[in-house]
Amino acid sequence: MRHSSHHSIFDNIKKIPGNASLLAMWVIAALMIPNIVLCLTEPEPLLSGLSSFFLPLGVYSLIMAGVKRTGTGVFVVFPLIFFAAFQVVLLYLYGEGVIAVDMFLNVFTTSVSEATELLSNLVMALVAVTLLYVTSIVWGAYALKTNIRLSVRMARRFLFCGIVWCAIGAVCVGAGYFFIPGFSAVRSIFPANAVANLVEACRRAGQMENYHQTSGAFSYDAKSMADPNERELYIFVVGETGRAHNWSLGGYPRNTNPRLSEIKGLTYFPKSFSESNTTHKSVPMLISSASAENFDSIYNYKSVITAFNEAGYHTAFFSTQTPNRSYTQFFAEEADTTVYLSGGEFTAAHDGDLLPLLSHEIEKKHTKQFIVLHSYGSHFRYSDRYPEDFAHFTPDNCVDASASNRPILINAYDNTILYTDYVLSEIITAAAKAGCKAAVVYSTDHGEDIFDDSRERFLHASPTPTAMQLHVPVLCWLSDECIAQSPDYIINLRRNSRNCVSPQKSLCMTLFDIALIDSPFMRLEWSLVNAGYSEPRPVYLTDRNEPLPWSRVNFKSDDYKYLKAVLGDEKFDKLEINRCGK
Repeated sequence: MRHSSHHSIFDNIKKIPGNASLLAMWVIAALMIPNIVLCLTEPEPLLSGLSSFFLPLGVYSLIMAGVKRTGTGVFVVFPLIFFAAFQVVLLYLYGEGVIAVDMFLNVFTTSVSEATELLSNLVMALVAVTLLYVTSIVWGAYALKTNIRLSVRMARRFLFCGIVWCAIGAVCVGAGYFFIPGFSAVRSIFPANAVANLVEACRRAGQMENYHQTSGAFSYDAKSMADPNERELYIFVVGETGRAHNWSLGGYPRNTNPRLSEIKGLTYFPKSFSESNTTHKSVPMLISSASAENFDSIYNYKSVITAFNEAGYHTAFFSTQTPNRSYTQFFAEEADTTVYLSGGEFTAAHDGDLLPLLSHEIEKKHTKQFIVLHSYGSHFRYSDRYPEDFAHFTPDNCVDASASNRPILINAYDNTILYTDYVLSEIITAAAKAGCKAAVVYSTDHGEDIFDDSRERFLHASPTPTAMQLHVPVLCWLSDECIAQSPDYIINLRRNSRNCVSPQKSLCMTLFDIALIDSPFMRLEWSLVNAGYSEPRPVYLTDRNEPLPWSRVNFKSDDYKYLKAVLGDEKFDKLEINRCGK
């Protein structure tokens, strides 16, 4: 009797691959998982959520009912399987948000080494994708080969349910347009919104490819007002994924900045916030006159390197990253000398490898020199970003990215800041040895989440930013010769360090001001060495290139708490950050 029971169960299991109804329901359920999660996580009105549930459910049901062979239906929805799988990984990483335009652009501009490092730590997400979507495709291929079909009775059921669900969804969509201001079905319903974002990403990628044509006639009309015979040296260091929270210069309890804290002539800006949490936007804004309010001008602008070229400087761009056909690469190519130190597709150089290049460039002793250094900084995988000698905080061994492993991840991350401290101190030392009017400015492109609160967010570039992703370290160092010539510079830097700073707006303007470069693009009120510095309104550049004031960013209570601690009560209230509520 027991043998017969086991035999019956085994026979039923063997029948599963040939069950067309089960396959159709499996595929529909797998495709609907992102919609269900998004209905729970997104701050959308009820009608929008109902639209995003019933309309796709109806469409998927109609597709399965309308094809002759169920396997054919699986491959009809294959593009939607791709979007659903991508969305599941995104939800695993960030817990919310539809696949944004910026996320697709990140795929285009991320190097193989970065992608490999990230995917190796997304085991659970990849397992889920395999179970849900790879299984659907394999099962669909088997169904196509064996020609399994829905019975007439089941096809009619799918058809009936599809019509009913589409009707409910259509009513919700119509009501959304009537009752919800600014409602858009394409922007609210997954996967239509993801498809629209992919189309927009492709459009922007096309603009990027045409950059040399659209920016060809651009000029800063920059002129140097300084003594042409006086030697000057300016270094702009662009970091990666360095969040200000872990800098001891800003109050972090671990001493992650032992060298920089001892350097004379250095000013740290603890209230600095990036206007983007993505590299492909933040870095081009950092090294050009584009900002969140006019980001679309990036297609026509050139970088600050061109401004220094026009003003008579010899320019250089050195990077430990990989060229990726982005605006950062295009800007780098404007320099007289451009060198990438990436160690191939699957390895990356340490940032300290930039130091010999920098020393050699300074030793050329051009009368006027401007150098941009683009580092790898604190990009994940953290333990790969520094030599073993800088493994001060331990254990720091590479582990799976999970909330339970946060202490180890923080140790490794703090070691990256300790190493950055060393690299920056060596850059400043090299500039000081030049014995001339010199300045070094530094900012990272964005911050990083490392499972900091109950949301358990990790990495950056999420569709909705956190305060930790936007809070970045910014510093400015002036040589003794520069201070002696313009003592008000250091006075103004220290005064302005109490204010909010946008590195995208201020650092190029600060360099122009120190170097006495005149240009129609100069905004003196954003220069950090200017007594008339005007504190900008904090903004965040969305994936649709909209400059949102912080009051309209979907910050959560943990973000407000963090921002209040960084800014202080008075400035927090003055900026009206949470006037739209939580």
